[in-house]
Amino acid sequence: MKLVFALIVLIDGTVDAEATSYWHDITRCRWFAEELTIQGTIRRYDTPVHAYCKPVYVNPAEVTIYD
Repeated sequence: MKLVFALIVLIDGTVDAEATSYWHDITRCRWFAEELTIQGTIRRYDTPVHAYCKPVYVNPAEVTIYD
């Protein structure tokens, strides 16, 4: 098991399990989370999108872990 950061995406308040991705670096994960959240608030898209990162343990043989 390896400790990574899961990017969790919510659309209209519901977690989109298919959109979860895993990152080695918290800074990179947070960048994507911020960009996704900003697009749903500042740019006034119809579907509010929010995202955050959380630490999780995963099996590297079972999931893709991004740099």
